[in-house]
Amino acid sequence: MKNLFLAAAIVLAMLFSACSIQHDLLGKPKSAEADWAQSQQRLGGQSKTSPQQALPEVVVPQPVEEPPAAAISPVVKDKFSGVNKPHWGHMPVTYSVLNEEDCGTYEAARIKRAFGDIMNATNNVVSFIKVNSSATADISLSCTFVENCYRKSVEVYSDYSVRYETICGHQLGITSKTTLGNIITKADIELFGLAGFAETKSEGPSGFYVGTCGHTITEVHELLHAFGYQHSADNTSIMYPEADTFSLITQKEGACEGSSRAIDKSIADDLVQTYS
Repeated sequence: MKNLFLAAAIVLAMLFSACSIQHDLLGKPKSAEADWAQSQQRLGGQSKTSPQQALPEVVVPQPVEEPPAAAISPVVKDKFSGVNKPHWGHMPVTYSVLNEEDCGTYEAARIKRAFGDIMNATNNVVSFIKVNSSATADISLSCTFVENCYRKSVEVYSDYSVRYETICGHQLGITSKTTLGNIITKADIELFGLAGFAETKSEGPSGFYVGTCGHTITEVHELLHAFGYQHSADNTSIMYPEADTFSLITQKEGACEGSSRAIDKSIADDLVQTYS
């Protein structure tokens, strides 16, 4: 009998335990703390971090976007890196005439002479190579003709006549350049002639000859701008702003004698020192 009561007690205890477990599973939701505590028991209590403690933030590396090609500075080699002023980074310097046919044979020849003048003044330390493409040339030259600038009139008297010729004030050349630091990377030169002559009307002298004495002063002046030289207040300098102002038509015979200007010795010496 005693054994019978003992067996019944064991059965009742098992039933009570099963009911408690079922109530725990279905009737009462477990808290996050309980889940965490049970998980720690299963892991043998290895972790000491509670759910309320902030875990270290995981930094997810972000992809680095490559800048567009235009934003990347071009790598420009500088053979003369010790020069602390605007200069070309290489030698020889290339050049191209954008509209050489429009410039005409006279001005094309004068442009060529101007490059030769600089080479001669520097004993070929500064040198040039002509290329076909203005896009890739270091120096690009172009010709433009000024309309309605030349005026001619004649006044007739009883026994003589007077001829008046005037040329409007206009720029003979404009130079713009691009630099990267102290390195000159590109230069554009625009040369101006008079419309109504050989190049545009197929008659008379060249529109680049009228109003000048035929020297290369303007072309050399603009090329030196392309090398970084500025205007000079010295009226004997080739960099004087109004260096090329003689007019063959309006001046008397012999007026152009002695009007040519050589490259300033100080400029020639500086070019040699810079590019040697």
